[in-house]
Amino acid sequence: MKRQLLSIIAALTVGTAMAQVPSTSWATNQNAVFAASSSVATNPGVKFMDAVDANVVWVIGTDWGAPSRNYNWYSRTINGGTSFAGGNVFSDTNTYNIANMEGIDANTAWVCSYMKATSNQGAIHRTTNGGASWNNMTATGMYTSTTAFANWVTFLTPSVGIANGDPVNGEYELWRTTDGGLSWAQVPGTNIPNPNSGEFAIVNLYAKVGTSNVWFGTNGNRMFRTTDAGVTWSVSTVGIPSNTITEIAFSSPLNGVCYTGNGTALELWNSSNGGATWTQITPLPANLGLWDVTGIPGTGNLASYGAGTGNTIISYSSDNGLTWTDWGSTGIPYITGDFVNGSTAWAGSLSFSTFTNIWKYTGATITGTVAPTAAFSLPANLCLTGPTATVVPANTSTGSPVPTYSWSSTPAGAVFSNPTAATPTITFSSGNTYTITLVATNAGGSNSSSQVITVAACVAPIATFTLPASGCANYSFTAVNTSTGAPTPAYFWSVAPATGVTVSPSSIATSPVIKVTSVGVYTITLVASNASGTAAATQTINVAPCPPTATFSIPANIRFCDVKTFSTTNSTSNPAGMSGSITYTWSVTPNTGVSVFPNYFQQNLSVTISNSTIPQYTVTLRAKNASGTSTVAQTISVNDCNDVGVNELSLNNLLGVYPNPVKDQLNLSLPNTGQEYGIKITNVLGSVIYQEASSKENITISIGNNPRGIYFLTVESKTEKVTRKIVLE
Repeated sequence: MKRQLLSIIAALTVGTAMAQVPSTSWATNQNAVFAASSSVATNPGVKFMDAVDANVVWVIGTDWGAPSRNYNWYSRTINGGTSFAGGNVFSDTNTYNIANMEGIDANTAWVCSYMKATSNQGAIHRTTNGGASWNNMTATGMYTSTTAFANWVTFLTPSVGIANGDPVNGEYELWRTTDGGLSWAQVPGTNIPNPNSGEFAIVNLYAKVGTSNVWFGTNGNRMFRTTDAGVTWSVSTVGIPSNTITEIAFSSPLNGVCYTGNGTALELWNSSNGGATWTQITPLPANLGLWDVTGIPGTGNLASYGAGTGNTIISYSSDNGLTWTDWGSTGIPYITGDFVNGSTAWAGSLSFSTFTNIWKYTGATITGTVAPTAAFSLPANLCLTGPTATVVPANTSTGSPVPTYSWSSTPAGAVFSNPTAATPTITFSSGNTYTITLVATNAGGSNSSSQVITVAACVAPIATFTLPASGCANYSFTAVNTSTGAPTPAYFWSVAPATGVTVSPSSIATSPVIKVTSVGVYTITLVASNASGTAAATQTINVAPCPPTATFSIPANIRFCDVKTFSTTNSTSNPAGMSGSITYTWSVTPNTGVSVFPNYFQQNLSVTISNSTIPQYTVTLRAKNASGTSTVAQTISVNDCNDVGVNELSLNNLLGVYPNPVKDQLNLSLPNTGQEYGIKITNVLGSVIYQEASSKENITISIGNNPRGIYFLTVESKTEKVTRKIVLE
């Protein structure tokens, strides 16, 4: 559910009323350059920040002068902040509101978003090309309920991630991935404590430590925690249930703080047992930043940012939040921050005065005796391609002094090359699902972390799929996945060019429905991945306009003396296999003496003629569907009934000349008798400007290159001669 933030106005007021003097530890001012639209913002600044390593930082921006506006700005640095560049996550600002953002590496980042129009449901998107494009990675069934709400997505390792949503049918919506987001499985409700009545989670309100520990807070002042990377969860209450948890930070698996509030008063609480119980810190410490709080990995310290008691604060705590030391800046409106380690960090602020919106930490390295955080990663699956299979875990544990390690497996059957090594080789000789546990120990205590790995015989994936022979612009087609592999592969689809393309329900669907808005040749790529490897398949499809087949009929002629009204019979249809609405636009030329019913935009038209001097009318139908437009025309001759018998077929009665006056092309309609007619056009001086002999029924003559004025058309057969005056405009 939408996060209840403190008013940003206070920060703006303090930041602009005081002299702006940065801290000497945070004196390097950098600029997160956002999309072009940020130039119109009142106070463009950083909303979310994730520092990945010493070189890579991802940020989401907004206009803090108008925080209710919806922006999709992202920015990224890959050189430690020397330069930033970015753009828009989404092509429009009407579909999604960004709930949180998390970077994985220089090219990969995730955003979680909820729907703007309904303020519920949502999606998760990933970029793997530095933000150039963002793909929908939402699994089937994720955030689809009308009571769903997407709050955040986070990754404990590049493979293991968790996505959080509000309660649906009495259970929190939590999803896990173990393959980098290519597939997601919902955590069973039996593994999550039930929500209280009216309780929901908060956007971007979570903390993580290592590869196993995640916490998230709710509007009911409850803290949920997992110590096994989201498989199971526990819950505790922080203070009175009527408050809302607004900030969370842990410096180790055991030590952390949270802020709670009710819209007017803020409370600070800490825990030394991983959030099982909480103690309020009163009075509220001086120098505490109110907008954000984060852990400083590997140091046991915390950092806080934003408006504080009488100043705009950036500060740190070495005693789990009991006291805070101000780094010493004045008037800098910090919004958020993130530390990579004790020597590398960035803080985000507004852009104001002569300063821009990023501050880099250049102070002394933060150290201290720190209890260990056990952290490591393994692939979720391992292929048993021979008698044995081996893997080396990536150990990312922290602690000071450096911890000692102990590795174990449940069930037994995994053989460690050295069970006390930092990174032993693990050998498996039989297929099974194993839980590998690491215990890290130093003078500050012990901490454990577990990962699950499935060992089985594998078949490498073969990526194959089928497409229609061709596609239609603005109509969907299905890519039918026929890939094979064991275990069943995870899939990722991409389309190039990507502009105007939607892949439903997401880019990780087995057989997605694809829709493109523009004609052209599109390349569809499927990547299939399992523990045995990755395979790709590519096909092209030519997308063309697929307009309806416009066709209708009208009478060949009418007798003006008998009937003055005729109707169309519209038999237009979409191409075979296509469905969808068709719109119609009719026209009648010349339109002199013509009335239609009910209007020119119905499926069929009723036309009434009131001018008997015009011998022929052209009725044109324009039919349009989502993919294109087609046009067809029919003519109808009008007999004025002045003569009877043989004279009804006379040249004088059946000759059609239109339009008249004419600007360029003159159209003639001749009797369909098969005989040849002599056609001549002269000016008022008798000079011939056009002459031919023809037996065609319909003739078009271009006369627009002649001077404006009066001309005479003469049409002559063996038995008749007719002259008409032509006005050239």
